[in-house]
Amino acid sequence: MTDDDLVAQAQAGSQEAWAELVHRHHGAVFRTAHAALLSREEADDAAQEAWVAAWRALGEFRGQASVRTWLLTIAWRKALDRRRGVVAWWRALRLDATPDDEVAPRLELVAVDRSAEAQVIGREQRRRLQRLVRGLPRTHRDALLIAATGDMPYADAAALLGIPVGTLKWRVSEARRLLRERM
Repeated sequence: MTDDDLVAQAQAGSQEAWAELVHRHHGAVFRTAHAALLSREEADDAAQEAWVAAWRALGEFRGQASVRTWLLTIAWRKALDRRRGVVAWWRALRLDATPDDEVAPRLELVAVDRSAEAQVIGREQRRRLQRLVRGLPRTHRDALLIAATGDMPYADAAALLGIPVGTLKWRVSEARRLLRERM
């Protein structure tokens, strides 16, 4: 059964069809939120908010984009809302935040089974990469992270960010170049 078939059934009231859509796309929705927030906990909350928003807006879905793109766009927007809210909260506490700070988000990478020495070196490299990613201009960082999820083609990622595909490709390339230089 296609996503469009499931949407039609869910719009007609089928909870099973909606559950199948959630099952199919939850990983991508989570990864998209994580790309914006760089925190598993925040991404999980944003993903849940996205699912609630999608359920509420399901009757308005007209198929102008794929179901997946529609869901990922909702997830991205919910994550950005959350990101702005967290930054404002930190600023209210008068923490050392600047307009480009994202509340020191963590880029979570999974370590493979290695020696203790290799794990320590790997942790330090991950911390350094996290700092470098946080230090990228927001436009470059968002483009890099949303493209890195691999959940949508560049055309859909560009539409999600509201920029031309060429601009997305340039920003991703420039972000990678900056990271290489700084590493």
